[in-house]
Amino acid sequence: MKNSSIVRFFWMVVFFLSWPVQSQIVSQFSFESDPVTAADIGPDATAISASAYSGPGGAGGTRGLNAGLPKANINMVIPGSPTFDLNGIDVSFDYQREENGGTFWQRGSSLSINGCNNLSVSYRVDDGGGGFVTVNSGNVYAIPNDDTYRNYRFYYTPCDGYGALLVDGVEVWSNDGPDNRNMYWTGAGDVTVGGGIDGTGNDDTFMDNVIVGEIICSPLPIELVSFTATYNESNRIVDLEWITASENNNDYFTVERSADGVNWEKVLEKKGAGNSSQTLTYSEIDRNPFIGVSYYRLKQTDFNGKYEYSPIVQVNRKVDKITVYPNPVKKAEEMVIYVENNFSPQEDEMVLYSADGKIMRTFNLKEIVTEQKSLIISTDDLNAGLYILRYNQECVRIIVK
Repeated sequence: MKNSSIVRFFWMVVFFLSWPVQSQIVSQFSFESDPVTAADIGPDATAISASAYSGPGGAGGTRGLNAGLPKANINMVIPGSPTFDLNGIDVSFDYQREENGGTFWQRGSSLSINGCNNLSVSYRVDDGGGGFVTVNSGNVYAIPNDDTYRNYRFYYTPCDGYGALLVDGVEVWSNDGPDNRNMYWTGAGDVTVGGGIDGTGNDDTFMDNVIVGEIICSPLPIELVSFTATYNESNRIVDLEWITASENNNDYFTVERSADGVNWEKVLEKKGAGNSSQTLTYSEIDRNPFIGVSYYRLKQTDFNGKYEYSPIVQVNRKVDKITVYPNPVKKAEEMVIYVENNFSPQEDEMVLYSADGKIMRTFNLKEIVTEQKSLIISTDDLNAGLYILRYNQECVRIIVK
């Protein structure tokens, strides 16, 4: 099993003509449990290699996608329409190199993110006359052959025709095409993840956190240089920072957090500069991030009440005391709560809440720690949706499907 050197993840976008809004994650696979075809968000995969499974050694110490044995290409198929019939797209995944060739994410001839040894992308864009033009990056980044997870990302913004490839938030290639041109791929077929990728038969986990979002562009009265969220492992907090190049009638910012990329809550507000023509840096802290993946977005509000959102960024805080398996869990399926042997709870209770704050279950945490070490619970009375398991002022998100 390989050890990951990644302790935090973040997405960063730099735009000066407009601020693209990733309004919602449309597809997400974290591969935390089997079957790996089960999606956290969006449609489940309809096919995958019989050898593929959720294995230890994923990004940030989580579980991830392993091609398994006997050696076979992953070839995970996700239904294409209508989920991916979008004008603008944002595809991100974590990967550590295992082989020399393959396709990470592909939808027919309309979008193909290729790699394993060299990163490249090919995509189709509306030409404005009913046809399309194809943009090819060629090989732009030599993927290191080491045991380190890196975040690879492609996005295309339809407002300014801008496409880019990024590695760990750093742009390695871009193409600035004509403005107001959409992706050319409505009805283009299903999506394949891991085409021609078999892990060289090493039975190692090498891919994780495949996330796809929709990008919509909207002009804003600020020029946002960056918005980042970084997990501070020593203090167990998230450091939040955003930089503006200019501001016009900007009243205030709101940082929002989500456990699933769909349901959001306010973390903090920060007064804006109003009007500014110089670079300004804002820094804040989230002292209570979720355990596991947290999503953050920045909301900017004008003096007249109008507002817009930044792209979403994500942070992964490893579960170090309590683990829930399987997660996501199917309704009417049993779910197990594991407690580490060295865990000394400061409170007696552990409470399961619904997304709207309703108490669903209450458990005697100290009894579990001292006697059982694990707890098996049924999900028969839980509806599909997000739930939060809170203990010691910390929490674990649970998704019931």
